[in-house]
Amino acid sequence: MNKLFTLIILVFSAFACNKTKETKETSINKIVIHSVNLDIDTGSDVSCQDFNLTFGSHVKDKSIEDKSILTELENLLKETKKIKKNKSVDVRRKIVIYYKDKTVDTLCAGRFNILVNNQLLEENTDLLNFVLDL
Repeated sequence: MNKLFTLIILVFSAFACNKTKETKETSINKIVIHSVNLDIDTGSDVSCQDFNLTFGSHVKDKSIEDKSILTELENLLKETKKIKKNKSVDVRRKIVIYYKDKTVDTLCAGRFNILVNNQLLEENTDLLNFVLDL
């Protein structure tokens, strides 16, 4: 009887957690992507701050409001920790993230690393590939 009661509680808990995940909306409202070809060669690393100035007319802009893409980005960011290591990132993608609460983050990505608001993120291949494929 005790095992049956435990099993019933586990089933209901799993159902409730799954239902919560399905209905949870992303807190990201939209993203605006500024990107250049990954193979553009520069004499030195391009910082997030110098991205637009350095690449000028080569920058392509794209806005995304698709909820599935925004949710995927938010989930990948949530599972990736910021690290205190100071490292230069040669930026080729600059993504401005607009949240529903009116806050804004800036994500900058190169071939191998990502910064969010000038803080380096731990290595996350899934996030990096996702960002570079946008």
